Amino acid sequence: MKSRPLAIVFFTVFLDLLGFGLVLPLLPHFSLTYQASRAQIGLLMGTYSLFQFVFAPVWGSLSDRVGRKPVLLLSITGSTLSYVIFALAPSLSWLFISRALAGTMAANLATAQAYVADVTTPENRARGMGMVGAAFGLGFVFGPALGIFAGPRGQLTVGLLAASLSGLDLLLASVILHESLPRERRGRVRPTGHRIRRMVIALKNPLLGSTILIFFLVTLAWSSLEPTLPLLLGEPPFHYGAGGIAGALTYMGFVVAFFQGGLAGRLARKGGEGRMVLMGLLCLIGGLIALPLMMRVGGLYTALTFLAMGQGMNSPALNSMISRAAAADEQGATLGVSQGFSSLARIIGPALAGTLYGLNRGLPYWVAAGLALVAMGLAIQVAVVHIRRARAQREAAGSGD
Repeated sequence: MKSRPLAIVFFTVFLDLLGFGLVLPLLPHFSLTYQASRAQIGLLMGTYSLFQFVFAPVWGSLSDRVGRKPVLLLSITGSTLSYVIFALAPSLSWLFISRALAGTMAANLATAQAYVADVTTPENRARGMGMVGAAFGLGFVFGPALGIFAGPRGQLTVGLLAASLSGLDLLLASVILHESLPRERRGRVRPTGHRIRRMVIALKNPLLGSTILIFFLVTLAWSSLEPTLPLLLGEPPFHYGAGGIAGALTYMGFVVAFFQGGLAGRLARKGGEGRMVLMGLLCLIGGLIALPLMMRVGGLYTALTFLAMGQGMNSPALNSMISRAAAADEQGATLGVSQGFSSLARIIGPALAGTLYGLNRGLPYWVAAGLALVAMGLAIQVAVVHIRRARAQREAAGSGD
């Protein structure tokens, strides 16, 4: 595996998510200065995922045609502009414009994953995907930490700092990052129609469709934590303030990053991506069921640890499995489709979880555990298919000898 290109992609994704993690937690706070209602704030928080859902498959497919680097540079440029608009926004409408542009240009993750697929062997792909996932997780750890210092200085400072980080990312990618997709593999993908049609086509592929559906259900379950976990931590028996909530989220971010970047490759080589997904789902289900029942800090952090371990194993393993199931010249398009499903889950999940939380604070977590249980059933089916294929390949090799 080529370590230098992976290190560059890691730092590129990290810088991009650093700015994202800086702005996102402070977005509701700053929107109040525009007299935004709670409903408007909810729409504002979902605007990014909505536009990412629409455009992620488009950018992934484009990267298969023109190469990874041009798409990465275009997306980073758009992200930089979105932060500048955020910093200078004179009205709530301009805040919406900034989030819509950021979501539209959010091609980094899918294109970075396609880059990893280009420069890794199938055996080492889970480790490469884990490095991208670790960069994603670390951005969400250190981004909010930067917000602790920049937030009190106001929206202008936060926005310009995020734009500066994105500008540094653009400079790094322009100068150091090399194109990973050979010319002979570009432009082979035939148009497959509307983005929804692409997603339907992907689901009709037996192995790929099942894996993408597992990815969708896992993301749907995980996204239930985003709007509800801060509420849960702020209520009895914990009564956490902003510092305690930030500390808990930072701890989870470190655990996720450790598993994605440190252990993903080892676990995949030892037991395969299929077993890694099953282990991750067991951790996720256990953490979701236990979380609202915990009454002591030790129990709370145990549940948070299992949740973070589950996400840390599921994300790189599922992305690697999706990449393996895709054709060699459709990596960007396929990973773009999978990120489209991820964005769809992040639109539905928080809205559903917030509604359920209003009925009973344990309900969103237990419903999410049920979704993860369905994903486990699908994962067992996929694992059986992989085992049968591997056995058939071994038998074919043996008969050839």
